[in-house]
Amino acid sequence: MEALPPLYQHYIDHLDVAFQPIVDIHSGAMFGVEALLRGTDGLGFETIFAFFDHLFDHNVLYAFDLALREKVIAKFCTISFHHDIKLFYNLDNRLFEIHDAPRGNTSRILKKYGLDHKSIVFELSEHNEIQSLERFTALMSRYKDEGFSVAIDDFGIGQSGYKMLYHATPHILKIDRFFLSDVHTDQKKKILARNMVQLATLMGCRVIAEGVETYEEWLVSKEIGCHWVQGYFIQRPTCDCTQLSPRYTQVEVLPFVEKRLLGDQVIIRKRLEMVEPICVNDSMEKLLAIFNTNPDLFLIPVIDAQGVPLGIIHEHRLKSIIYSPFGQSLIKNSSSNFSILENYVDVIPIVDVTMPLETIVELFSLHDDAIGVLVSESSKYLGYLSARVMIEAVHERNLIRARDQNPLSRLPGNFRITEYIAHACEVKCTSAFCYFDFDHFKPFNDYYGFRNGDRAIVLFAELMGKILLNNAFIGHIGGDDFFAGALIDNETMFDQFVLKIRELIETFGEEVQEFYHPDDRQRGYIIADDRHGIRREFKLLSVSAVLVYKTGKTSIHSADHLQHIFAKEKKNAKRCSDHLCVIRD
Repeated sequence: MEALPPLYQHYIDHLDVAFQPIVDIHSGAMFGVEALLRGTDGLGFETIFAFFDHLFDHNVLYAFDLALREKVIAKFCTISFHHDIKLFYNLDNRLFEIHDAPRGNTSRILKKYGLDHKSIVFELSEHNEIQSLERFTALMSRYKDEGFSVAIDDFGIGQSGYKMLYHATPHILKIDRFFLSDVHTDQKKKILARNMVQLATLMGCRVIAEGVETYEEWLVSKEIGCHWVQGYFIQRPTCDCTQLSPRYTQVEVLPFVEKRLLGDQVIIRKRLEMVEPICVNDSMEKLLAIFNTNPDLFLIPVIDAQGVPLGIIHEHRLKSIIYSPFGQSLIKNSSSNFSILENYVDVIPIVDVTMPLETIVELFSLHDDAIGVLVSESSKYLGYLSARVMIEAVHERNLIRARDQNPLSRLPGNFRITEYIAHACEVKCTSAFCYFDFDHFKPFNDYYGFRNGDRAIVLFAELMGKILLNNAFIGHIGGDDFFAGALIDNETMFDQFVLKIRELIETFGEEVQEFYHPDDRQRGYIIADDRHGIRREFKLLSVSAVLVYKTGKTSIHSADHLQHIFAKEKKNAKRCSDHLCVIRD
């Protein structure tokens, strides 16, 4: 290795390395850490970019980077569970312009510390434009041939990102924070971020949501199909490796999903094909032996040494080599490309077991040639779903939902409402829950007939869809009782939700008057029998609502508890002039 001049060796000794976790977006299990340099300001440099510009200008960039790699890897190995995670290391693109750089230095460092090549993910960014795309592409191919993974950092904010995506063909894409900041309130950002995930899926990449700072940003990142998450919401970068954890519970929603006995995850787990995987480091002889001893097997999932799924090997990829005159000799020749198992891997969509079925099918449909998907849990291989099995799973789920759906309003019924409330009670976020109950519905229904009563119910359901659906989950408890729920990020959002509820109450009160006879409408009431058979006046149909604001320190712990609050407060709502009772818990 090239020796560093004393000044730059002093720089290496002075600098420190911080690590920031990258975790599974569904379970919170750590997938890897990104190494971030600390201390350049103490050397007199305003930014890290200025520091690396200085190294490049003084022709020591390669030697310094090599020394830095060893320093980072040595510290990475002090993490007690480092063999189970990956190290993300940022590469300065100008390294690719150094033509006389020797090969194999990183491999020697890894061997010294007992690490596998798959433990390292090299991150590329657009900070410095690549001068020679031909050389860059060749080096990327070499890195991947040697077993390293490649990620594109800050994707979407530079001018050459798509060019880099084309030439680097990375394993991982990191969506820049710009597109995820407040993404839950910015529809344009959500559309762009979703399209990036779909593009990555088409390219065979997996996605990290970078710079996520809030629960709501994490929730949208999970919804659009990101695999991993990184940012202050998980943990700030730390120089103290003892502060890193194998699992981060703020994104652990698995207990909630497992309790939903008829949820998507249960359907998926029930139908998973538990095809035994093979490690990418195994020999071709082992691969052929598996196919030979299992004649009905036509594909084998491939994982890395840490159990992360990479793709599949289909038997048809092997036929040309197996049946060639020199096939067996080529496979046994360790210097031949035919002997490298990874060269036969086909990339197919990789999904998490906790993803909604709609997301799984959407990601699968983006791959024209895919025959199924690999399913992971906490980033580790779990099983395989074929296209046929996915269709069966969707059909089963649709039947469950159809049974729960209210036939009149076409809104979700009690099962999904209870599921929604249970989820919101278990996760750490502020929420709003609203219960709606019609006023004077029975006398209206008796006086004008059940068909007009049904029309009023349908009207309210349609108004809920128009006014609330983009911002809330809506459901029909039954009869003239309805429900709405929303994730609330702050007081301003709650105030906006209150305005929507008021709009719904007022609009329904106005539009339902069209169902009355003009005389009754002008008089403002009808005369009908009450539940005791006594003739009396009843005001025109309206709706009252109890709105509960659940903060982070809430005492609400279940759907039954919330139902008790609704029952207790609905009389107060009916007494209010605006028909709305707001409870802050």
